[in-house]
Amino acid sequence: MLYNKPNNSTLQSVIEKYLPAAQAAGCFSQLQGLSGGSLHFTTGQLEYVARQQLEAPMPGVSLSRQYRALSRIAPGIGSRPVCLANGWLIVEWLNGEVKSELPSLKTLTSLLYDLHHQPCFGWRINLLPLLEHYWQTAAPERRSLVWLRLLKKMKKQGEPKPLRLAALHMDIHAGNLVHQGQNIQLIDWEYAGDGDVALELAAIVVANNIECEPLIRAYAQSSHIRFDELNRQVRRWQPWVILLMASWYECRWQQTHDKTFLTLADETWCRLQAND
Repeated sequence: MLYNKPNNSTLQSVIEKYLPAAQAAGCFSQLQGLSGGSLHFTTGQLEYVARQQLEAPMPGVSLSRQYRALSRIAPGIGSRPVCLANGWLIVEWLNGEVKSELPSLKTLTSLLYDLHHQPCFGWRINLLPLLEHYWQTAAPERRSLVWLRLLKKMKKQGEPKPLRLAALHMDIHAGNLVHQGQNIQLIDWEYAGDGDVALELAAIVVANNIECEPLIRAYAQSSHIRFDELNRQVRRWQPWVILLMASWYECRWQQTHDKTFLTLADETWCRLQAND
C-alpha cells in the first residue's frame, strides 16, 4: 500500500487539537508489519497509534471506514478511536502481549462469536474489485496466464452467496491479536466490513495455515450452524482468499521491491495451484 510520506508536523498539529491534555507528543516510532504506515507515539503516560491515509486507496479500504468500524464495536474487542483528521487516524494503544500463535479454539471462537454479533457496519466486503485492483497494479512481468485464468474463473462464478451476514475483521492472525489476561482484542481493522461468517473463517484458515475442520466445528457449535453446511461454505471461499492473498503479495512486491513479498507470492501461488 502506498502511504504519503509521514509528516510528523501535521500529525503533531492533530495531536495538539484532539488530545488537548497533551502538550506535545513524545518520540514517534514506526510499527512493524507487512502493510506499514503506522506510527506509535506517547503523550505523557498515554500511548497511541496513528495511521496515515493511503496515497492510492484500494477499493473498499479507507481510514474513514476504519474509524467508523472502531466507533461501532463494543468495548473489549478493539482499540478506542480518538480522531480522524487531516489524513490521520489516531487510536488508543492496546497494552498486552502479541504472541506468535493463535489462541485456543475455545478462546478464538469466543472472540469470533462476540465480533460477529456486533451490529453490521453498513458496507459490504466485495473481493472482486480488490482482485481486479491487484491485477491492474501488479508488475507486468508477474501477470501470469495462471493468474488471469483464475481471475476470469472467479468473475464468472461470482462470489458465494452469504450463509450468514455479520461484521467481519478480515485480517485475523496471531500478529493482530493483543492478549490482555483472559481477554483478547483485535488491531488493524482496515479490511473490516460486512460479509459472510464463512469468509472470515476461510481467511483465518488461509492466513494462519491451520487445519480447517476443528475451527469450523467449534464455530458451528457455538453459533448454532450445521457443520456440514458451514464446512461447504468455508471451502467455497478458500480459493477466493488464497487468490486474494497471492494478489496482495504481488501488489506489495511491485510497491516495495522487497523480495520477502516475492517469496510469499510464489509460495501462495503454489498453494493455490495445489488446491485448484
